[in-house]
Amino acid sequence: MADTDLVDLGLAALLLLAGHALRAARWALFFRHEQVFQRFNLLLALALGYSINAVVPGRPGELVRIWFAARRESLRLPYVASTVVAERLADLVVVSAVALAVVGAGAPGGWPGWWVLPLLALALIGLALGVQRSAALRLRIWKLASVFNDDIRLAVVDFCWSFGEHVGKGMLLRRRFLVATLLMWLVYGLSYLTFARACGQELVQVLHALLGEPLRPAIDPLGGSGATLTLAMLAYTGVPVAGILAYGGFKQFPAIVAILDSRRRWGWYGNRDDQPHVRNRFKAEAEYRFFLTGLFSGSDEVATHFGLQAVEDSTVHRLFAGGSDAVTALVETRGELVIRKFAMGQAGDRLRLQQDWLQAHARRTLPLVSILRSTDPSGRSYYYDMPLVAPCSDFYDFIHTNPLPASAAILDEVMSRMDAFHRLQAPVLAPDEVVARYLEDKVVRNARALLGFAASVCGADRLRVNGVDHALADWERLTDPAWLRRQLTRLQTASVHGDMTIENIIVAPGRSPSWYVIDPNPANGFDSPLIDWAKLMQSLHLGYEGLNRNFSCTVDGNRVQLAFTRSMAYSQLHERLEARIVDLLGPDGLREVYFHELVNYLRLTPYKIRQNYRKGVCFLACTQILLDRYLALAR
Repeated sequence: MADTDLVDLGLAALLLLAGHALRAARWALFFRHEQVFQRFNLLLALALGYSINAVVPGRPGELVRIWFAARRESLRLPYVASTVVAERLADLVVVSAVALAVVGAGAPGGWPGWWVLPLLALALIGLALGVQRSAALRLRIWKLASVFNDDIRLAVVDFCWSFGEHVGKGMLLRRRFLVATLLMWLVYGLSYLTFARACGQELVQVLHALLGEPLRPAIDPLGGSGATLTLAMLAYTGVPVAGILAYGGFKQFPAIVAILDSRRRWGWYGNRDDQPHVRNRFKAEAEYRFFLTGLFSGSDEVATHFGLQAVEDSTVHRLFAGGSDAVTALVETRGELVIRKFAMGQAGDRLRLQQDWLQAHARRTLPLVSILRSTDPSGRSYYYDMPLVAPCSDFYDFIHTNPLPASAAILDEVMSRMDAFHRLQAPVLAPDEVVARYLEDKVVRNARALLGFAASVCGADRLRVNGVDHALADWERLTDPAWLRRQLTRLQTASVHGDMTIENIIVAPGRSPSWYVIDPNPANGFDSPLIDWAKLMQSLHLGYEGLNRNFSCTVDGNRVQLAFTRSMAYSQLHERLEARIVDLLGPDGLREVYFHELVNYLRLTPYKIRQNYRKGVCFLACTQILLDRYLALAR
């Protein structure tokens, strides 16, 4: 290297090392402070990547860099990959601007193929924004990734979404990132200029060699300009990397550590509020994977929007299973754990009605859950928070984990308070047109739709459920307005809960009374107090909660094999409920409660069909059984 100024070469290498340290510091901006415990590992990962890129074409060192950082700091591999691509996108923009300036200035030799750089940058920006804003693109990515197993597919969509968040939420435009990028490239520029002077080369030639063909190995970047220049380039690019690697094998050098750990002085490393990524809002990996699956596959729009809109101020600890169009979750917000319920569109409107009903009846005889706060984040969605009462469990779990007398005592108190709640209100007779509209909307329309579905399932005029034949012709009764009207003799209306199922009763031993009620459905069209009794019947008669959670149904032509999961405890509580209803309303009142239970199944089965075909067949069979039992009772 006789023609090379060794002093300038050494200075250029030191500046290059400083640039690498600044790059590692800039890379750290993508992580929360508690995510990366050893900041030097980021610089070490960079050095490993550079050392491989120096001799292998195609920049495979970036993959090693990603793997090393993820492994050493126990980070999600897709997320680390997304940060590398995002920071390289920022570099593409800078290098594109430099290339454009070189070409515009008419420098000798120009910058061959410079136009590829801005095109690649635009493509990456388009991908990021498209993933953020286009459900169609997310679905296309999901389908393309489906050729892999579930873990790889979720890793692909995790990478795409995380990269989209970096770009779409302005991470690359934040002041600290822009300042870090400016400082880094100023130091790199000084290093390139010093190296060009040391070797007696034009700066444009050095820039093109180092930045213009990134897929070529760096060991001979000056295009065969001689052994001296090759050795100079190897020393220039290799010595800083070798120094980092050697240092990583011993102990951290205080000067480099000071740069990487300058968070307090420079404020470069963000806290949680500076990292708006959705992943940070989910405590468990399984919940985040559930969110990603819904987001990219389009299978659960409500869960997707819940993750995007309803948890910006909180951390999700657990998502609860439910059978409605709403998402219920345990979240941490404002330093406390709460139960958050979220829904969109018409379901969101129902949440507003729920909240209004709960607040309007908070001081009545029926113990109700409290509403802490509510929010309308987008105009199309709604959520409210309820306090977390501990210990507590829904009545279903309590029934199946406690002696029957304890469950019977709670059921007796629920029925007594519900009856008192109804009697507190002055009864109002429903007008004939209200009853007629209720029967048309809730019974006739659903019966016709389910009759068509039943015909498509069995292709015959009979449905065979668990070895028993049922005539589909019996469904014609449910489309006859005159017959339906004769089934309703009690036309008194009142404010009703409307969804008094077993799972909407929460048992809380530390409270007085030791239970409370959640999730009302006050919009029924015809608010008969019998609806509340029918909802309890819906739970206990066929074991609704067990069917909803673990249904088992096989279909073979018109033969449906259905496994009922009603427990002995449910059976005994069902008998207790029937006896209490007869005491309060008489035998005809019990018959009418069973009619409203049948209406409940007519209303919920179409939803189950949309949710899952086999579950729809399961609930169709249940509706058929209830219809036969009611017709036998009504004769």
